[in-house]
Amino acid sequence: MRDHRIYLKVKIKSLATEAKIIRQEERKARERRDRTLRIGLAGHRRGIVRHEARHSLLAYGFLRGVPYDKMEAKCHGNDEPEFGKVYKLVQKFGVQREWLEADMTMEPLADWNKRSDEQDKAYKVWREESGM
Repeated sequence: MRDHRIYLKVKIKSLATEAKIIRQEERKARERRDRTLRIGLAGHRRGIVRHEARHSLLAYGFLRGVPYDKMEAKCHGNDEPEFGKVYKLVQKFGVQREWLEADMTMEPLADWNKRSDEQDKAYKVWREESGM
């Protein structure tokens, strides 16, 4: 199956690097006693960056065939992921239309639709198996 998993992997690594940079800036703000900046940076890292990284990792795990309970064994009811966001990432980085090398044309739309439908069905099963 052709997909853009590598782009999702790059996104995950970029988010990890972003969190690391923000932590460094938080330390600098603490040394300068700039409480407002430090709190703002920490909130961004703990909120937006962490949230995006979690959903990206879940989408990447799904594309690799990892069961949800192996990725988040201790997820509690009030902290469940936004599966709609995960699904959008799966659609964006999952099954892609392929070039046919013999005649350098795109694969027939019907074939791509079939593979895309299979991915959607697999995602629904994965989502239901999560128990959420």
